Amino acid sequence: MQWPLLVLFLSFIVVGWGLLPPAGVNDKLYARSNLVTLVVWGIWWPLMVWGAFWLGRAWCLVCPLELVNNLGERAASRTGRSAPSLPRHLAGGAVILVLYFGLQMLVPGAGLHRTPAYTAWFLLGLVTLALTVGFVWRDRAFCRGFCPVGLLLGTYGRGGMVAVRPAPHQPAGAPAGPDVRSCPSLLHPSRLSDNADCLVCTHCFKQAPAGSMRLLLRRPFSATDQRESLASWPVTGFVMVASGFVSSELCSEWAAAKKVYLAAPKWATAQAGWQAGAGWIEGVWTLLVVPGLIWLVLGGILRLAGEKAPLPELWRRIALPVAVVVAAGHLSKGLAKLISWVQFLPGAISDPAGRETARAITHHKVTAPAPVLSVQTASWAGVALVALALIVAVREYRLARPEAPGIQRGAWPLATLAGGYGFVIAGWN
Repeated sequence: MQWPLLVLFLSFIVVGWGLLPPAGVNDKLYARSNLVTLVVWGIWWPLMVWGAFWLGRAWCLVCPLELVNNLGERAASRTGRSAPSLPRHLAGGAVILVLYFGLQMLVPGAGLHRTPAYTAWFLLGLVTLALTVGFVWRDRAFCRGFCPVGLLLGTYGRGGMVAVRPAPHQPAGAPAGPDVRSCPSLLHPSRLSDNADCLVCTHCFKQAPAGSMRLLLRRPFSATDQRESLASWPVTGFVMVASGFVSSELCSEWAAAKKVYLAAPKWATAQAGWQAGAGWIEGVWTLLVVPGLIWLVLGGILRLAGEKAPLPELWRRIALPVAVVVAAGHLSKGLAKLISWVQFLPGAISDPAGRETARAITHHKVTAPAPVLSVQTASWAGVALVALALIVAVREYRLARPEAPGIQRGAWPLATLAGGYGFVIAGWN
């Protein structure tokens, strides 16, 4: 699947190259009408988020950028160059967090998701980065340290139903399971106990004694998986940034909530007298200010509930349970977006540039395709998802610290965030 997807990936660069929204056409309408922005941001992105939550890192199995990274490694070996492994400080997730933050800043700042030309540049940048990183470092360095959605896939996908695990009981005298040398990502397959980093490539199966490794399809958030009592700082930072981004996305579906949410950045824009930078100011509000406020509230609730640990430690303690609630909000927005964009696909296939389609709809020569489901349906599903996520998140908090006293304290900040998300989703119209 990687080669066909790579061809599709490269074709999107060609199709979207140089295309800007036509004069007099709403940029959101044009994004839906253009094949590149429609497929990348209106179909693939929501499906990737849904897939990560339910199937773990299954997308990584077919991702064309892993193939490009591998081609870079092969090119380096053919030149006789002995590429080193990625340094630990680059593989820790900090670079991925910066790249994800930058990606999300480009959404309000530059209209990345609504401009085919910018999307084409973004895709070209990903291909170039994957190829370059593969040439400089070996062992899937792009996937481990530079993929902009690596933290999203690894964090949202921890409870995924698809997992590679060692067999639980090996008979006495059986050969040892595969070691780190059998894994292109430098994991230890016979010790796998969570979904955070495994790309589900099953490469270790080729090196493993028969029956020592298994590809599982199991219930979500299996109790047998290992839980971290404290998330790493890159993961915590990702959940913080995502909490602000998801809050913005949920409010965008309800006019009243959107007006309240954007009041502060609009005021700041007016005070600064920088109308051209309104999107960048909104990005700072969404990705820095709002997450800061949310996490001060969540940490404060834990302190009021009796937790005495320093605030940074409390943030790391609740980051992964909070990620479940944030992911549910992200799924809800993804569903709302998918049902309002996917119906434009037939028109985008017949008119890939989307200019004529968008103009025809703008001038009322044709009617815009109707959503496949109502917003109310997405709202009901979203409220149910967030309610279910709250139950799972409280369970995750308990499983991560089974011996700690006052486990019920973790339910209060989780319920606060879930309640806020649920309230906004219920107001969609």
